[in-house]
Amino acid sequence: MKKQRPVNLDLTTINLPAAGKASILHRVSGVMMFFAVGILIWTLSLSLSSAEGFASVKECLNGAFFKFIMWGIVSALTYHFVGGIRHLIMDLGHLEEKGSGQTSAKFVIALWIVLSVVAGVWLW
Repeated sequence: MKKQRPVNLDLTTINLPAAGKASILHRVSGVMMFFAVGILIWTLSLSLSSAEGFASVKECLNGAFFKFIMWGIVSALTYHFVGGIRHLIMDLGHLEEKGSGQTSAKFVIALWIVLSVVAGVWLW
């Protein structure tokens, strides 16, 4: 086996631009929402099954772990929504240049962080 290998495989040196990070975050938030649907349907089903089921869901929602899960779901939904609006604007032909694309990606990420903090404060 040869000990020679390509020199440019050091993955720690890769630095994605803001637009790349925004695109990856949009996909990750979509996957998170896919799994969140199962949690939300389970809680809805349990809460509608009986008064005891509703009480158990209400009790779960008062716990810190479940609040953290709900905060994650709200954060994923928020980012996917805000990032999706950015993608729709880009589909209309705006913000496609390199500079404006980077600026809009940074704005979307910053707005998402602010909205996630607001959602965290609202949940707790």
